[in-house]
Amino acid sequence: MFARRALALTWLALIVSDTAAQLLFKAAAVHLAEPVPALAWIGIVARSWRVWMAVVCLLVTFGLWLVVLRTARVSRAFPVTALTFIGVVGGSWWLYGETITTLQCAGIALIVAGVAILRPLDS
Repeated sequence: MFARRALALTWLALIVSDTAAQLLFKAAAVHLAEPVPALAWIGIVARSWRVWMAVVCLLVTFGLWLVVLRTARVSRAFPVTALTFIGVVGGSWWLYGETITTLQCAGIALIVAGVAILRPLDS
């Protein structure tokens, strides 16, 4: 039971860190100067704390993904990463005031149903 709970918490942390990375990249894009094809712009990006926080979140996600793959079959594990879509859509609504359409809600419902059918924690 403990192993199952630990795996569930690992999954939760993976989804949260991946969602945070995507939302931080959006925040960075909004706060950065208009992109131009020049090294100076790359320097501006490299000095953005939002970009670095997003990269850290991706590194955490990577580490958690490796932990998951030690115990789960990739054919069941990978589809669960689609739960990040739910976090990103919800976060974009909450943080950026983006609209969530009925079609997006239907897509979220299908993602949840698909993940539930796969029962990834049984792997």
